Amino acid sequence: MVRALGFGGTERQLVYLAQGLARRGHQVSVATFYSAGAFPDAFSGGNPEWLVAAKRGRWDIPGFCWRLMRLLAGQRPDVVYSFLPVPNLLAALFRAAFRGRAALVWGVRGTPLDLTRYDWLERASIRLERWASHLPDLVIANSRCGATWARGPEFGAARVATIVNGIDTDWFRPPAAGERAAARTELGCPPAALVIAVVARLDPMKDHPTFLKALAIAAQTMPRIVGLIIGDGPMPVGARLRARTVALGIADRVIWAAARQQIREVYHAADILCLPSAFGEGFPNVVGEAMACGLSCIVTAVGDAAELVGRTGRVVAPRDPRELARAILDLAKPIRESQSCNLAARHRIVENFELNSMISATESSLLRVVAERSRREPGGAVC
Repeated sequence: MVRALGFGGTERQLVYLAQGLARRGHQVSVATFYSAGAFPDAFSGGNPEWLVAAKRGRWDIPGFCWRLMRLLAGQRPDVVYSFLPVPNLLAALFRAAFRGRAALVWGVRGTPLDLTRYDWLERASIRLERWASHLPDLVIANSRCGATWARGPEFGAARVATIVNGIDTDWFRPPAAGERAAARTELGCPPAALVIAVVARLDPMKDHPTFLKALAIAAQTMPRIVGLIIGDGPMPVGARLRARTVALGIADRVIWAAARQQIREVYHAADILCLPSAFGEGFPNVVGEAMACGLSCIVTAVGDAAELVGRTGRVVAPRDPRELARAILDLAKPIRESQSCNLAARHRIVENFELNSMISATESSLLRVVAERSRREPGGAVC
């Protein structure tokens, strides 16, 4: 269960997992709050199936909760696997309300957030999730840092497993002949520019302001540098970021584009992928995808980003635009000289973060908690 099937890393991993489990003979239903989705073809065969509770807005709460509970009850699930705070809380509510035998598994996709940067409703949901963290039979964290936090005193889950994300390295691959030029044309990137891509929603944790400041610093010594920012967010946030580019004198060096399903073309158009996050990261999907496409990556030391990149890119301190600018300039010279993809980065993803490994590890964990709950409550089925 998840809020919606948007373009984010959590949603992509959920779709990969649902399809993989269905191929292995399990009946899989994906429940969402909203009907909008970036992966409609994933459900064309009927398994996995897509269930929508049709939430009508932020304050459609009692009716939405009832519709969601009835949808879940109709499936008679062996296990409910939810992702992120609000779905996690509603999954726990479902099991309590229907006194079902379903095993309950929560997905933790990051590390602690700076709650001062979010509104009261988001703060409340995060705090409630922490308070209820003893309820799930298992918490699955997609990063080692996230698992350490989930086991710690602030979250305090009773049982935690670490299952890192899997990357589809058949789809995310270096560009073939002509694909790089075509991608640059589609996204409006100058052919001769050094393109630094940031693929992230416009959210405080992603720290776009630090990236923009670093871009302005790097542009002082590298005139042909362009920032390519891909992601959606509240209109006021986008307006403030655009105003910042004007104040920094780099408005003509930043290309803005909405989140998109065909994200591979963004990696093909770019020279470097930058993840400037200030906090909250777990296993950043975009970094693994970009590396699989042969991109060099610059990340901040947040979550498992540094472990993911290894020695194939650069790791900098969060909230430090000067260090980030130095890393950009440091990578720029060899990239412009070689004009070739980073094969070491791709090899690291292929060898260590294969998609089927994530599916197999998750399948084993879900089957285990279902079997354990069935033994505690006779009559339960194993999916």
